[in-house]
Order: sequence, then structure tokens, then C-alpha cells
Amino acid sequence: MFGWIAEKPDHPLADPEAAREIIHALRGGDAIARLDEIVGHLESLLHVEGFRLARLYEVVDLLDQAAKPHQRRVNADYIGASRLTYHQENRLWTSAVDFWRALAQAYLRCLDIFRSDPKESCTFDATMPVCCARVLRALGAELKWRSLRYGPLPQHLWASAASAFVLAETGGAALNPIRAYEVSRGDTTVQEEYLRLLVMGVASPDVLHPAQIELAERVIGWFSRSLVLGLERGNESTHYVDLATGLRPARLMKSTAPSASHRYFGIANARSEIVSLLRVVKERELIPESVRLGELHSIPLVINTLEHLVRHLGVRPPARSHERSTGAVRLMVAHGYRAVRDTIQRHERREPPRPIDIETWVATDSSPAGYGATIRYMRGDWVKLGALVGVRQPEERYWGIGVVRRINRENDTDHHVGLQLLAPAALPVELVPLREPQTQQVEAEPPQGLLLSGRPDENGEIAVALEAGAFSSSSRFVVQINDKPYLLVALQLVEAGDDFDFARFKVCRNEPA
Repeated sequence: MFGWIAEKPDHPLADPEAAREIIHALRGGDAIARLDEIVGHLESLLHVEGFRLARLYEVVDLLDQAAKPHQRRVNADYIGASRLTYHQENRLWTSAVDFWRALAQAYLRCLDIFRSDPKESCTFDATMPVCCARVLRALGAELKWRSLRYGPLPQHLWASAASAFVLAETGGAALNPIRAYEVSRGDTTVQEEYLRLLVMGVASPDVLHPAQIELAERVIGWFSRSLVLGLERGNESTHYVDLATGLRPARLMKSTAPSASHRYFGIANARSEIVSLLRVVKERELIPESVRLGELHSIPLVINTLEHLVRHLGVRPPARSHERSTGAVRLMVAHGYRAVRDTIQRHERREPPRPIDIETWVATDSSPAGYGATIRYMRGDWVKLGALVGVRQPEERYWGIGVVRRINRENDTDHHVGLQLLAPAALPVELVPLREPQTQQVEAEPPQGLLLSGRPDENGEIAVALEAGAFSSSSRFVVQINDKPYLLVALQLVEAGDDFDFARFKVCRNEPA
């Protein structure tokens, strides 16, 4: 009775002594289990009444700090693992996404009270920009984790980010130097945190592998002070965001009408800095010690990621090499090198394919370079970037060979997949290794390849797909095509997938010695 005049809310974290015990109990143990507990505590704060704003922020901060070692562990386990079972991957991903979503919502709850209660706001003025920055940082982490599964991105993410930025901007605090956390290496601003989120959102993460998404986030963060955001469209502006609608940022077009609610942004000087870093990494084959990009990454991974950011965040986005036509196209799809080769071999022998090897997709756009298709996600799905596929329209004579280059989850069940065609037609061939007469080697099963060139090009070169590990720079094969022998000499490994090698060979002569 008379609970409405109580000094403290009916919540275990309202009492400092009880809160300390709860926070202490969150130390150590299984990272996923601890994060799940923290999420429960954060969500319990969203609707409880009676918390003073300063105390609520203090409690959220304590939970935030307690979660840091656990979320770092989950991040390392997810990004660093070479292979994860579906169950392991799903547990790690769900735990991380739930945590960052709940943390952002808890800090947003503090900002809601700041907006609505003048008595509370006067004591929170100095803390408000830091709270805004933490909201944006948590939303940025949620964006990264959702990008690791290629979307979908919920509308609340962009609307919440816009509301936090607008609050700081309206209060004249968006450009004030602040420390988002006491342990931060340097100062930041609310605008800088917002720009990190915006730029990552338009950096086309749907064509990056998970390790590249992690690295791209770090690169954008490292060069974030060189990003620009303005009220007016400038020469360095490549994208814009509408603060009034809370929609996701988009690329600027000539037809984009100006609006007072628009904010225009681009990577500006960061582009030249990224290009400079790219040059150093290529020339020296190392990452300068002065550039902190987290754990050690392979040089090819760093180069590919930096090149991607330069391409996709520039003034002129990458153009398609072919016009795409829209309209539904039914595709037969096989995946995995061995299943693809077996399917094509059966097709050439006029044998039916094994039903277990074939899926049916509906492509919504197509061009000579590939297809775009929307498919239903299945548990333990094989669809991932770099996966080799065989594709054929039912009326076509040959099977083509392609690779998954883009994945975007439109919702919880549907993926939009972009397939790049390596060749519109493939022919199964047996590659007999050519050895010196004096060598004594145990005869092994000849490699089974897929010929991807109808004829040699002007340089006498052809493309061949082989099983992973079958290519060597010293490889010399004899291949029979239309009952004629040809000598193939290895030139270059173009791409190494999980289960295939895509390589180029020189056709040296028709009659091997």
C-alpha cells in the first residue's frame, strides 16, 4: 500500500548493495550464458518506473562494463573460428545481437527520460552526449552483427540512430569532444559515432566475408575523423540520410531533392588515407604499427577489404559490366565441386541428375555476367559467399559454372543471392598429369576437371575448374577433347575456394611429347 510514494523502484538493481552482488556474479563463466543474463537485466529496466535518471544510467553502465569481456569473447569465437556448427554459430550470433540491441534500448530509455522530464534533464546535460555516443556505438555493433548474416536490418536501427544524433545536434553537443568510455584510447564526438554507423551501412557489406566485415568496421573507425557530415550537399558528399524519416542512408543521385532534414556525408579525406595505407600494405606486405586494426589479419584480406572500401565509397560507385534484364527465370542449381561435376557429367551422358544434388531457384534478374535470385533460407544452409554452383535454365544445352558473390537477407526467411557466372558452359574433362619418363611415381586417380573455355583465347589460354588442391604452378596435364590430345601448362591460380581451384592454363601444342 502507498507504493506510489516509495523512494526506490521495486527492482533488485535499484539497491546499490544488491546491484553490486548481481554485477559481481556476472564475472567469469560461460560468455554466452552471462550475456544472456545481462540482456535479461537490461530488458527489465525498459519499463520499470521510479528510477532516477542518474541511477538508471549508472546501472546500465555497470551492466555495460560487466558485459565487455563476454562480448569480446563471443566476437573472437565467432570471427576467429575456422568452422562452426550451425548450433554454435547461431548461439554466438543470437547472443551478440540480443546484447547490443538491449544495450542500445537501455541507453535510449535514458534519453527518453531526458527528453520528457525537465527536472531530470538539468542534472544529465553533461552526460547526455556520452549517452548518445553509446547508443550509436551499440547500434553500430548491432549493424555489424546483422551484416555478418547479411541482414535484414530492422527499421528501428536507423530511426534510433537518427533520434540520438538529432538530440545531440539540437542541444549543440554533436561536435563536442567526449570520451564514450573511460578506457577509450581517445576522444570522439556524437557526429563521429553517427558517421561510423552511416558509412558502414553504405559500404556494401553484403559482398564481404565475415572477417572482411569485421576489418571494414575497424578501418572505418580508424579513419572516422576524416569523414564529413553536412547540412548541404558538397563535392565530397556521396550519400545522405533523412533524419525526419529515419530510413537507412542512400547514395546521392542527381534527382535527390534537397531537404532541411537531410544530412549529406562521404569519406572525404579518409579516401586518400585509405588509398595511402593500401599502397603501403601492397609495397611492404605489412600493416604499419601506427595503424591499429585489431588482431593480425592476412595481407590479402587487408588489401581486398581496403580496395572494396575505396571502390564502394567513392564518388562513382562500381558500374555493372552488363545490363540486367528483369523477369522470372527458373534455374536448376547444383552446389559443391563434386556434385556440380557429377551433375554435368550425367547431363553430358544424357543421364538424369541425382535429385539430392539439385535445387530449383527462381532468378528475378539476369545478365551474361550472372543472376540475382531470392531463395528461402534453410537450416544449415550451404549458401555462403564463394560457394561454387552449377546453373542451368531448363531449356539450355549446357550447365554453367558460377560463384556466390553477394548475399542479402531481405527478412528472416528469404535471401537475395547474387551469382557471378565464371562460364556459361562447362565440359567435364580428365586431366592426366604429364611426368618425366625417368620419374617413378605411384599412379593416382587423374584429376577430374571442368573445362570453362569453348576455345583458347588470343593468348592461347583457357580456364579450368579443379577440385581444391589439384592445382600446382608446375602442373602439366594432357587432356582429350573431341578425341584429340592437348597439353595444358599451368599459368595462374585465379581463385581458391573451399572445395575448388579456378585456374588458367596455356595450351602449348596439340600433340604432347
